[in-house]
This record gives sequence, structure tokens and C-alpha cells, in this order.
Amino acid sequence: MFKKLSAVVCSCITVLLLLLSLMGGSVYAATASLDEMTSTAISCIMSHEGSYGSVNRNDCGACSIGKLQWHAGRALNLLKSICNNAPALSQSILGYTFYNEILTATNWDYRTFSVSEGNAVSTLLTTDAGVAAQDALAFSDVQGYIVSGQNKGLTDAGALVLYADIYNFGCGIASRIATRAAGYAGSYAAVTLDHMYRAALNDSYGSNSAFVQRTNMVYQTLLNTSFGGDTTTVPPTTDTTEDTTQDTTTVVIPSDFSDSYAGSYLVTASALNLRSDPSTSSSVITVIPNNATVTVTMGNGAWAAVTYEGKNGYCSMDYLTLVPDTTTVPEETTTTTTETTTTTTETTVETTETTTTEETTTTTEATTTETTTTETTTVTTETSATAETTATTVTAESNVPSGITATLYGDVDGDGEVTAIDAVLLQKYINGMVFLSHEQMVNADCVADDVLDEADVAVILQHLIGRYTALPIC
Repeated sequence: MFKKLSAVVCSCITVLLLLLSLMGGSVYAATASLDEMTSTAISCIMSHEGSYGSVNRNDCGACSIGKLQWHAGRALNLLKSICNNAPALSQSILGYTFYNEILTATNWDYRTFSVSEGNAVSTLLTTDAGVAAQDALAFSDVQGYIVSGQNKGLTDAGALVLYADIYNFGCGIASRIATRAAGYAGSYAAVTLDHMYRAALNDSYGSNSAFVQRTNMVYQTLLNTSFGGDTTTVPPTTDTTEDTTQDTTTVVIPSDFSDSYAGSYLVTASALNLRSDPSTSSSVITVIPNNATVTVTMGNGAWAAVTYEGKNGYCSMDYLTLVPDTTTVPEETTTTTTETTTTTTETTVETTETTTTEETTTTTEATTTETTTTETTTVTTETSATAETTATTVTAESNVPSGITATLYGDVDGDGEVTAIDAVLLQKYINGMVFLSHEQMVNADCVADDVLDEADVAVILQHLIGRYTALPIC
């Protein structure tokens, strides 16, 4: 009897162990520690970034170094750390002049390497001091990427690792893709690895072959580990009318689409179809009502890539009207200047200016007024939409954080390039519509005056048309 009872108990234990082993992968994916996710993400990023001694002497106008290819100012900070921790070794490898430049430099936004400098940096990076500094910085950076995803509400380990890899490609891209994935899943907490992967391939950046190749590689790597979780139980997208064939295919942005059409648009049709492809023969994802506001990321004048209430697709641009920029200069402006200290103000009026009071009418041309006492003056002038206005009495305190080096001036959204979208995002920040991270604020300071205002927006736009070839301007 005892032997039979023992056999039954052993059988039950065996069955329980088998069940636990089958559940192990998905349980691990949900409960992996922050350090484990960080280590896995670092391995994924290194697989397509570089090794300890990797040096790109000219990566889009500045150097990139190390196993995570730290760029420009980040490269400088890494080398400073190594030089400070191993000064004698660093000076012997880099040479006195290069070593001292690294210790004293504050901006490497446009610093590229000569062949000899690149070789010296590569040698330093592969020393024990160089490896230790890279390991510490990589762990700090990538763990920050994952925490950023957790702060959004992501909980699945596989989704967080893929999010971290995309974040290394561009923080703005990662945020946009996570939002799209949450739209598929119903919430950030419900996002799985498959949701993140699908959102990445359906993002506008899916037209970038390097990004697609990188995302595919990381996804397959995670599927082959416990971070892949249970890929057979992905909840359906909340859009029940969406063409389900898009779940496993890449949305290919047409080659003639441009982000110059990006912005907020108003729907003028009584009801506008959001379609799966830029064609009237494609399936309808949802119907957008009249006067609804949608976000356009790209377009070609006929069709636009549109985001509406978490859904993404295409709409005809015949029924979309661009929401006017709130910073448009009005035809007539009234400026009131109050001076409470002894100042000298020169005002030159190029066209005839008329000031009217109840007693007299005075017409002046090219008048210069010198004020040495306290006075309040109201001037009404006719200006065109392209007039330039200089306010000499307005002072603004610095609103750009110090101690942070810009990664790419003008790149406000952090996607690694300067486009019209960056100017739109900065204007929204100035208008109080959005918030920017410290890194985004530093990148946005294109006038290098520690103040974010319309001047920075103007410089970005002028940079895009070729007036300024390098940012910032001083």
C-alpha cells in the first residue's frame, strides 16, 4: 500500500514539474529582473552596433565609438571618464595633445577623427580601463531605456527589451512605437513582444531598411530565448475592422511620401475613410467624423499617413486641411513698450508711419527718438506676414538645462535627423502644448543662447532650406 501511495505521489510531482517547465518561458518573460532585461538588451544592441574597440571616425558629421557606438558628445564624455580613471595610460596611448583636448573640450558635435586618432581611440577603448568604462556606461544607459519603457506602463520583459533596442535607435521613435503597440493591445500593460514588433514594422520608420533588418534580428533573437514569452496568445487589435494580414507584414511607405506634410489636420468631409493602404480599393480601418483632428506623419499631396485615436492608416488629402500655425504674424500689431530706467531707444520706420490722437495727426518718416526719462509709448504699425520684429526690451531667463551635451542640434524629437517635424514640435513646446526632455531641450537650442523661443524654430526651418549648413548658430 505504501509503495502504491509513493508511486502516486511521485507521479503527481512529475506532472507538476512538467507543467512548470512548460510554463517556465512565459513566467520568466513576465518576471525577469531589471538587470536581466538590461543585460539582454545590451547584447542585442551590441550585435548591430559594434565591439569594445569599434570606432566610426565620421558618423554623420561626428565620431561614434565603443560597443554601443556613443556619438559626438557622448563619445567625448566616455573618453573623459577613461582619461580621468587612467591618466598615465590614456596619455601614453593618445599623445599629449589629443589627451588634453579630450580633458578640456566641451563640445564634440562636429568632431571627426583622423586615421591616427581613430586608431589611438580604438586602442584605448580595448584596455581594461576602456572596457570597464564602457560596461558601466552601457549598463547605465540601457537600464535607463528600459526604465523609460516601464514608466510608460510596459511590463512584458520581451517588449521592454525590444523597446530598449529601438530607444537606442532613437528615443522619439521608441515612444511613438510603444504608443502604437498600446493601441493594438488596449493598454501599455497589455503590450507583448509581438505587439511591439508589429508596431515597429507598421511605423513610418519601417521604410528604413536598416531599422527593419535590426528589428527583425532582435525579434528573432528574443523568440529563441525565454524573453519571447507565449507568442500564441497575443490579444487582437482593438480595431476589429483592420485587415488582419497586416499583423505579420510590413506597411511599406510609398517612396514619394515626405514628412514635409507632417502636422495636425482637420477633416473637412462629412465622413472620411481611414484605409489600410493609400488606395480607394484598400480595406477601411475606421471612419473619421467631420471636424475631427488627425495627425499626419507623411504624405505626397494626394494621400497621407494618418494617426487617429490610436489607429494608423491612410486618408485622401483632398479632405484634410492643415491646422493653421498659432504663431502666424497678424496684419496689424500693437506693441506697448514701458521703460522704467534711463535708456536710449532707436526706432527706424522704413515706411510711412501715422500716429493719431484726438488733438493732432503726425506723419513721420525715418524718425529717431531718444528717450532719457521714464515713459510709456504705444506704437501701431502695419506689418506683413514676413516682417521681422526685434524686441529689445524683453528679457527672458534661461530655460535650457545646463550640464548636458546636445546629441544633434535641431533634432528635437530625438529620431536622429533634423526635419520639419522638429520645428513643429519645438513650436508646440513654446506654446505650452507638449513637454520636452532635458536632452530634447538642449538639442532644440539652435541659437545657443540657453533660451528656447521662436528664433530657434526659425533657425531649424532655415537650416532645412540650406541657409544654415551647421547648427547651432552663434
